[in-house]
Amino acid sequence: MKNEKLDERHLELSSKFLEMGQSLMTEGQKEGDYRITQAGGLLIMISGIILDEKDMYEFCNLSSMFSAKKILTEMGKTDSDMISFLKGDKTSDKDSDINDIVNELIKKIRKGGGQIDPS
Repeated sequence: MKNEKLDERHLELSSKFLEMGQSLMTEGQKEGDYRITQAGGLLIMISGIILDEKDMYEFCNLSSMFSAKKILTEMGKTDSDMISFLKGDKTSDKDSDINDIVNELIKKIRKGGGQIDPS
C-alpha cells in the first residue's frame, strides 16, 4: 500500500527539482556555461525519476558505478588528493579531510586544472 503523504512529498520535490533545473539551464545557456546547463538537465531528469522507485534505484546504481570509475581513474595518478585520502595518508578528522580535498579540487578547477571535457 502506497503512502499518500510520501507520494505528495515526491511530487513536491519533483516540482522543485524541475524548477531549479529549468533555472540552471537558462542561466547556463545565457552565460555559455556547459556545466551549469548540464547540472540543470540532471535536476530535470531527477525530477522525473524521483516519482518512480525503480528508476531512482537504477539511477543510484549508475551513479555509484560512475563514482567507482572516477576513483579507479584517479588511482593511476600519483599526485591525486583523492587517492591519498583513500590510502589513509591524511590523519586528521575524515570530514575535515573531505572538505580539504573538495576545496583543493575547486581551486584547481577555478585555475583551469580540472576542466571536464564535455565531448
